[in-house]
Amino acid sequence: MAFRYSIRFSGASGQGLILAARILAEAAAIYDDKNAAESSSYGPESRGNAVRAEIIISDEVIDYPKLQSLDFLMALTQEAYDKYIGDLKPDGTVVAEEHIQTGDEIGGRILYSVPFAEIAEKECQRPPMINIVALGFFAGVNEVVSESAIRQAILSRAPKMSDEIYMQVYEAGYREASRQRSREGNNP
Repeated sequence: MAFRYSIRFSGASGQGLILAARILAEAAAIYDDKNAAESSSYGPESRGNAVRAEIIISDEVIDYPKLQSLDFLMALTQEAYDKYIGDLKPDGTVVAEEHIQTGDEIGGRILYSVPFAEIAEKECQRPPMINIVALGFFAGVNEVVSESAIRQAILSRAPKMSDEIYMQVYEAGYREASRQRSREGNNP
């Protein structure tokens, strides 16, 4: 049976989620030798408007790049969560910024509540790099794209002389995923 996995990163513009989606798609297609399609949608304002980035990863040709239902949802704003939680499969995974209010709609889905903004700001002193924290967390809870491929894709896009900073931020997200998985017993 063919493998096809659908991912949506959603939140506000300025959080770097479109770049995160592109990095993840590149990691899958270039470094993991899988097929990947990425698309994004955002409003006309440069910061603060709703944004959505979608990635499909498959072992076969992707003939239709729009998502029908989600295997994985990352929501960094309440608006994004409220708008897209209904698109998540009953056995899907949702990763939400810790301040987001979730309810009965979670059902049997796996839920991670993550302080992305706090990790980027306090632990890393890099508030604009919330997207790299998010990629680290994704790698820590999901094996669809290998961790080494995500690292390589991040480093291929990192500005010169910034590799160490990017990897520190990525590792902070990855450590948080490990903490949550060990505490709650969740597996990818």
